[in-house]
Amino acid sequence: MNLHRIELIRLGLATVVAVAVLSGTADARTRSGSTSTTTTSTTSGGGMGGGGMGGGMLGGGGVDVLNVANGVTVVVQQINKTMSDGRNVAFWVFCAQGGGNCRLGGPTLELGVGQQSNLSLNMMMAPQENPPYQGHTIHPHGLDVPQSEDGVPETGASVLGDNYRFTVDSRYVGSHMYHCHVHTVKHLEMGMYAAFIVKAVDGSGNFLNVINQGGPSYNYEWNMVLSSVDPAYHTAVGDSTVFADYNPRYFLINGSEGLSTSAPAETVTAAPSANVAIRLVGIHSVNGTFEIKDAAGSSKSFTVHNKDGFKLPSPQTVTKLDISPGQTADVMVTLPSTTGSWYPRVTYKNLRNGGAYTNGTVYTRLNF
Repeated sequence: MNLHRIELIRLGLATVVAVAVLSGTADARTRSGSTSTTTTSTTSGGGMGGGGMGGGMLGGGGVDVLNVANGVTVVVQQINKTMSDGRNVAFWVFCAQGGGNCRLGGPTLELGVGQQSNLSLNMMMAPQENPPYQGHTIHPHGLDVPQSEDGVPETGASVLGDNYRFTVDSRYVGSHMYHCHVHTVKHLEMGMYAAFIVKAVDGSGNFLNVINQGGPSYNYEWNMVLSSVDPAYHTAVGDSTVFADYNPRYFLINGSEGLSTSAPAETVTAAPSANVAIRLVGIHSVNGTFEIKDAAGSSKSFTVHNKDGFKLPSPQTVTKLDISPGQTADVMVTLPSTTGSWYPRVTYKNLRNGGAYTNGTVYTRLNF
């Protein structure tokens, strides 16, 4: 399907808006033969070692990291999460078949430039809606793949399970996403999404720790999947009028709420002076603004290298970055040589008036 196709996605207003999709996380350690790596992180308080300066995965919500060139099968399962106010919300999530690590955010998929994906969706025992919205697909959002591999039912994709085979070139090195494209207004909200990262490779096919093709290298990689939750969508079915409006109550990074710097969604640790690549994957249905602040509340600058999965003509150094629904961005920050903590955060904003939602700032913590 053409890269500049018009794809319908819900933006949270009482309508569906057509948005031009311009393009659409990976273990920073070099891996060419491994199939899966599980990252670990904390959802409040504690930390996670990032390894030495040789590179490593930070955070990511504890999801599996799967190299789809090696052959990956995912299934769909229902999980339940207790939110900060005590409410229990049901989600449908992708998870690796037989792996047992089913988390909101789904497994991160990686694919090297020029390597062929071998990704299968097994629908056995999958939770689903009644007709005409039964079944699921995998849509590689932002990647220009053959229509037969695009996971869009309206253009012929099977909703009863499928195998997705495609390759991508060096233009796509960076962050993308994948999600179910059946009754997207419902299934995306239910949690059927995750990060899809295209990696540069060396002559032997090993992944390289560079933020884009020919771009600067990083020591650590941190994937942040941004999402919002309107619990009414999780119980509505079919063509319910509930889907005509969007009123989110919970705001997440990597599947967790982080209501303060003392109770962050995720805490990670990297070495001082390290280069950290942060991949922002915007699956939220409202607007959001990303920024980094230190313990005193002072803004820290970072450099934007990719937007919507494509390398910028020139990197941009900023202190704030707006991320709209369906967008991605790859940014990099160099940590101080002395130890300390910074607090990357996303403020989710109302599409109607631009104001921040109550409890709409989600905090993370980066120790060094």
